[in-house]
Amino acid sequence: MHQPSSNWLKRWLAHNQPAIVLFRRRSLYGWMAAHLLFIIIINSVSAYKAYHEFHHTPEESYAVGKLTPFLEAKAIRYYGRFTGAETGYGFFGINVRSNGMLIGECGGTPITADFRSYETSLRFFSMANALTDDFIKPDAHDSLPGGLLGEYNNLVFKNIAVTLFQQHGCVDSTVILSYNVLQFPTLQAVRAGTPKEYQLTKLVTGTYSLTPHAQ
Repeated sequence: MHQPSSNWLKRWLAHNQPAIVLFRRRSLYGWMAAHLLFIIIINSVSAYKAYHEFHHTPEESYAVGKLTPFLEAKAIRYYGRFTGAETGYGFFGINVRSNGMLIGECGGTPITADFRSYETSLRFFSMANALTDDFIKPDAHDSLPGGLLGEYNNLVFKNIAVTLFQQHGCVDSTVILSYNVLQFPTLQAVRAGTPKEYQLTKLVTGTYSLTPHAQ
C-alpha cells in the first residue's frame, strides 16, 4: 500500500540526482576547507603561545586573544579531539613538531642514540617529543609536572640515558642526558650577517649515578 509514495520518492531522487550530487560535493569541499583552516589556526595559536610561555613574555596579539575563547569552547575541543585536528600538523606529518634532541655525555664527549632502522628512530623521536612537551610548554593547561606523570617521565628519561651509555660502552659511573632545543637565527639576524646555523640550548639536564652489579 506504500508503493505510490515509494515510486514518487524514486522519481524525485532520479530527477534531482545532479543537484544532490552537487550539494554533497560542495558540502565535502566546504568541510575540507574548514577543517584545514582549523588546523592552520590551532597551530598558529599554539606556536604563538608556546613561544611566549617558553620565553616568559606577555602575549600581545589581538587576534590570538580573540581566537583563544573560540578554540577553548567545548564543542571545538571535542571536534579537535575526535578528528585529530587538535594535534595539528603532527597528525598528518609524523614528527613534524620536532625542534630539539636528546644528547648524552660520555667522558665529556656528546653521544646520541643509534638505531638500525628508520622506523625505530622515528618511534624514539616521537616518544622523546611526548616526553619533552612539558619542558617546552611548562605553563600549558595539559602540562602535569610532578606527581605520577613526573615520576614516569623521569624514569623514561633515566632509561634513555642508561641505554645510551650501554650502546656506546661508557665506563663512567655517572649518566648525563640533556634535552637541547634547536635555536635558529631570525631573518633579521641573518640579514645582518649572522651565520645560517642552529645553536643547541640545553633546556633540561638529568644526572644519574650508576652502581654496576657485582659480577
